[in-house]
Amino acid sequence: MNVLNHKVRAFKPSLVALAIATTMVSGVSTAEVASPEAEQTVDEIVVVTGSRTEEKLEDVAGAVSVVTAEEIDMQVSNGLADVFRYDPSIQSTGTQGQPQTLSIRGIGGNRVVYIKDGRRLNDAYAGGGGYLVGRGYLDVTQVQQIEVAKAAASPLYGSDGLGGVVVISTPDPDDLLNGQDHHAGLTLGFDGINTEKKLGFSGAQQFDGSNAMIQVAARQGNETQNHEESLPGFDYDSQSVLAKWAVAVAKSDELMFSIDHFKQTTEQQLSETNQTDDDNRQTAFSIDYQRNQSNALADSQDWQLYITDYEQGSDQVRAGASRSGAYTDYNDYAFKQTIIGARWQAQKQLEQATVRHDLVFGFDADYYDTERPRFKTRIAVDGTVVQDNEPQKAFPGAETWLTGLFLQDNITFEDSAFKLIVGARLDHYDMSPNENTLYDMSELAEISETAFSPKLAGIYTFSSGVRGYLQYAEGFKIPPHDQAYQSHGIEPFYAILPNPDLQPESSRSLESGLKFSNDSTRWSFAAFYSHFDDFIETAVVGSSPTYIPGVERVEYQYVNQDKVTIKGAEASFTHWLNDYFRIDTTAAYVSGENDATGEALTSLSPLSGNFSLGYFGNQWHIRGILNAVATMDDVPSASPETGAFIETPGYTTLDILAGVSFGDWQVNLAALNITDKYYVPYQSVAGLPAQTPTEQYSQPGRSIAMQLSYEF
Repeated sequence: MNVLNHKVRAFKPSLVALAIATTMVSGVSTAEVASPEAEQTVDEIVVVTGSRTEEKLEDVAGAVSVVTAEEIDMQVSNGLADVFRYDPSIQSTGTQGQPQTLSIRGIGGNRVVYIKDGRRLNDAYAGGGGYLVGRGYLDVTQVQQIEVAKAAASPLYGSDGLGGVVVISTPDPDDLLNGQDHHAGLTLGFDGINTEKKLGFSGAQQFDGSNAMIQVAARQGNETQNHEESLPGFDYDSQSVLAKWAVAVAKSDELMFSIDHFKQTTEQQLSETNQTDDDNRQTAFSIDYQRNQSNALADSQDWQLYITDYEQGSDQVRAGASRSGAYTDYNDYAFKQTIIGARWQAQKQLEQATVRHDLVFGFDADYYDTERPRFKTRIAVDGTVVQDNEPQKAFPGAETWLTGLFLQDNITFEDSAFKLIVGARLDHYDMSPNENTLYDMSELAEISETAFSPKLAGIYTFSSGVRGYLQYAEGFKIPPHDQAYQSHGIEPFYAILPNPDLQPESSRSLESGLKFSNDSTRWSFAAFYSHFDDFIETAVVGSSPTYIPGVERVEYQYVNQDKVTIKGAEASFTHWLNDYFRIDTTAAYVSGENDATGEALTSLSPLSGNFSLGYFGNQWHIRGILNAVATMDDVPSASPETGAFIETPGYTTLDILAGVSFGDWQVNLAALNITDKYYVPYQSVAGLPAQTPTEQYSQPGRSIAMQLSYEF
């Protein structure tokens, strides 16, 4: 049984400290620590985020969180936002039916790169209600494993790896077949938190010289309510299809064709003049070729060609009024992005007298075509058509080229417990605005830059089996097209001006930690320090008179202005007490400030963690999880302009996860917040004035989710 994949975490740093001291002082070997008759063991975890190729989690210099399909099922997780609900170092926004994003140690949005089956996922853009639209549109029932590397990832993954990388892997036909000739499975589920019903099917078949698989899933549900159940309602439904065909080529090579499709529609009707219909759809086609025959250049090679097409449409009906009288607006807003990409990656092992080099090198090339069409029809109360499907300004769209060359060398020394990791990546990008008659194109210029991202790390293995590591890495993010070319406003009150002189954001991160794993125990501790330069934020850059006496138009612009420092620590501990009982605990602390002002950041979370005790029998399991979050009072100082900022009290919640298997059936149950605790996460209200009512931001009360699976 994979402990990490089942781990839940708790605020018990003393347990981790005790484990470190005991392991390092005693020098006990792995065989001596493990219970010889134990049936449950800590399984080996394999990840790809550390080197873009498979390696053990313990061999990675840096903190990586991993959640597998088995853990997703045991948690009865139904969306990206709750997959990491028991990892306090990763925060999420959004719920089912809404955009969902992850934040890593206080850095999120487009400052984190998302990779799915080798493909870059589409960008996000700022939507209404503070949501970042365009990320998290996937069905987690079609996920094999999600990894989150929590440090600058640009040395391997390029732009957007400022704060980390999220790597999502879906199953291949071999994963479903598991050595058999065929596979078929059915999944049913219900989530009381939003009355979601889900249905999924998976099938795989072995053929002569090839194998294939397909997974389909459908969901229907409603809004996730706050504790008082006072939020406006909406309905959503989604459908997804994942299909792969793997063909054996030559001796041991493989050619794989993949189709990945997801669609979600959301409908909200509050009144005849307040309606919203959103349609999100994402489709990807890819061809992967894996060559396992070695030559002078490489021992193995991986090629990929892909195209991803994402489109978000929002049809809105809104009532309004002006000096001319009442009216109704019919808005047709959209965001479209097509990505065409190519990858080549190779591995080569070089043996010298006393040194071994494990090289990973290659190139990435991605082309982005982004559009933001917006149209408005306005009808006055007397039926007069004031505007008839007229285009509206936001940003004109852009074409972007990202190209990068990368190299990483994992160096091991004979008769030495030290491992050295050296890596670097050279990226070049070009971004140009699309021609659009709505905009003054003389204000919009091409942006072209080159970035160099180094990485240096070392790992030392003590005689006790404890691994200590130190890692330095740099990251960068190109200026987003919607910020560099943003050009719109509401006359005569304000305008957002484009800024083609934006520079890329950059980061420098340093992390040190300890890791240990044997048959019955796994623990880790990490401390990190990250400095971010040229953060892009909005600023007032001027004003101009208007036709209204005494009213000036305020002019905003996205500019490079902030230098930010974030530091913190995190720890986790997992241990089998005997053949059946296991404890898990984890905690995370992060703090940071704007270096220019000395003020606290609003993107961070308070000290938090969890503790769990679980029983894992041969056919059933049950686990209780206590989650604890401290008071958040590290907020920016009050000022005459903003007043005081909101703080949030600490809270604890209790969850129970259980499951039972009988024959080909598996039932999983998740009872969340079983004490019906009222609480408001700081991330939901960060940066709001202190007097802001928080009821709408409170989290759901007691809820139960269930999943039933059957394998034919």
